[in-house]
Amino acid sequence: MTVLRILLLLGLTALHARGQSLSSAHTRWLNSFVEWELYAFASDSPPADEEEGETPKEVVFGDLKLRWLMMREDWTEWEFTLPDGRGTIRMKWKDDPTQWELRTYSGAVVTMRALWPDDLTEWRVTDNNISLTLRSRWKNMYDEWRVDDPARGTFYMYTFYEGDPRDWAIDDRLHASVSIPMKMALTFLVLFHSSPRI
Repeated sequence: MTVLRILLLLGLTALHARGQSLSSAHTRWLNSFVEWELYAFASDSPPADEEEGETPKEVVFGDLKLRWLMMREDWTEWEFTLPDGRGTIRMKWKDDPTQWELRTYSGAVVTMRALWPDDLTEWRVTDNNISLTLRSRWKNMYDEWRVDDPARGTFYMYTFYEGDPRDWAIDDRLHASVSIPMKMALTFLVLFHSSPRI
């Protein structure tokens, strides 16, 4: 277990130094949506032979899981680990699923708020410096989500297989000014709202 943690930290350090983009998210277990693994490409630039059908190498970037996993399944509190450190994501008020807050242990705060009452398919995500709008492509199916900002770029998440929310591809083309905690907030919203809670 210690060797695995050391390898993970080395991989995360290398990613942070290169400023990587997220590439995918996968459930840790096939039958559970309470733990996720996040991946990023090993390099920002695609390999020279990508045209020949080879994909860039992915490496573990971080994880996301229920905060009180061993004691109870409370879907209102989560914790994550990223190259920059750790943090939590919580529903701001236990009875209001339209407002969430991400806090890193180093002090970064990102708020997530649904744009419309009773509509969880459109979100405003902000760190009080940058604001992005995340939208689901459809109102009745959560297989595709997108940020399309003229100044900051695009962020697109979609399931590898239609109707199967266990595996997600991430096309992260956001500007370097968008922080990793902001990207974590976007990813969290997609994974949370697309997961069955059973």
